[in-house]
Amino acid sequence: MKRKKHRSRFLKNIRNPSIKKQHNVVLSKIERIRDKHLYNLYFDGQPLLRIHEEVLVKFGLRTGDSIGEETFDTLKSSEEFVLAKREALAILNRRARSEKELRDRLRNKEYHPRIISLVVTHLNEQGLLDDKQFARIFTRHILSRKPAGKALLQRELRLKGISQSLTKDILNETLQEQSEEELALAAVTKLLNRRPMTKQAHDGKGDKQRLISYLSRRGFSWQTIHSVMRKLASPTPDFPE
Repeated sequence: MKRKKHRSRFLKNIRNPSIKKQHNVVLSKIERIRDKHLYNLYFDGQPLLRIHEEVLVKFGLRTGDSIGEETFDTLKSSEEFVLAKREALAILNRRARSEKELRDRLRNKEYHPRIISLVVTHLNEQGLLDDKQFARIFTRHILSRKPAGKALLQRELRLKGISQSLTKDILNETLQEQSEEELALAAVTKLLNRRPMTKQAHDGKGDKQRLISYLSRRGFSWQTIHSVMRKLASPTPDFPE
């Protein structure tokens, strides 16, 4: 909560229109905030801006510097970029995110769209944000919890903002490791292990329909469902171990 208050105060500070000047202002004091990599900048004796150490070093600021409005605006943008980047890294540190997820989170925290795009570009260049790797991990996570078909995986990836072409590549890669029919049989096996009575699906219409509905909800195609149900109806159904 404390960190959120600090972030809100910083954003309010760096976006405050009252700190725009028609003429140059003099950087009269640089005050380090104790135990933090933050500095208060005083202009003409007034504390008008708080920035991170990396911004201070980047611009090589010293007391006595004359700062014009354009430079002042650049300082504010640079500080907002650092704030957004740190926020993004904290989000990614908790768990992997797609680019869309990260953009949405930063937008909810009221960062400017241009700053968000700069942060996303920076993280992509650093290899810290990778939709392909995210899609691969996310797909495996879904399948590790409960087998699913192509349609459900496509839907879930689309909700995460993964492109159609990348989704196609990831699903092709996934289904090379295990076919949709194998996944469907695994789904049925998992369900039947929880509800053994359903193993007589070929004898009761009710149980059979429940299995079909279940596989459909899990995103399996009708072709796959038909093939699986045909196998279940055989005298000796071949369930995966």
